[in-house]
Amino acid sequence: MCYLQVDKRRCAKLLSLVFFCIVVAGLCNAQEAVAKEPVTGVLEFEGTHLDYIELHAKDGHVERITRPEETVKLPPGEYRLQQVQLKGGYLWRNMAQGDWVTVAMDKPATLKVGAPLVPTIKVQREGRLLRLSYELHGIGGETYIDSDRGEPPTFAVYKGDKQITSGEFEFG
Repeated sequence: MCYLQVDKRRCAKLLSLVFFCIVVAGLCNAQEAVAKEPVTGVLEFEGTHLDYIELHAKDGHVERITRPEETVKLPPGEYRLQQVQLKGGYLWRNMAQGDWVTVAMDKPATLKVGAPLVPTIKVQREGRLLRLSYELHGIGGETYIDSDRGEPPTFAVYKGDKQITSGEFEFG
């Protein structure tokens, strides 16, 4: 028979050292996992019917969001709304380089964009002609165009119950 003689004090010290190393390694892995989680802020959308949104950050990167929910998580920074497409194909592009919205970690930022929509028609008289201009405005004041150029919009003019004329509008 073979017996192993073990010094209990040395064995306890060795086990304590091994346990300490395991705990330290676990803490390091936990810190790495926390460090790997991206730091994000929240951007809330006040409007609805959003299909696609493009935001340009001040640092140069572009955030493209397809079918955004009421809120999205983004890296903290300053963003400018560049393009919005609504469900149904209506499109808005930022040509005026609008305001910046700041996304921070501590409080959500809000962006007014999309529906409810307000349709407006402007009528201008030019001699015997009437010029009709149609615009569709979003909750943030943005003006949408119909990106579907398949068939031009039509109109009809009535006097009482009798249709006087009808026709098609030109795009533009």
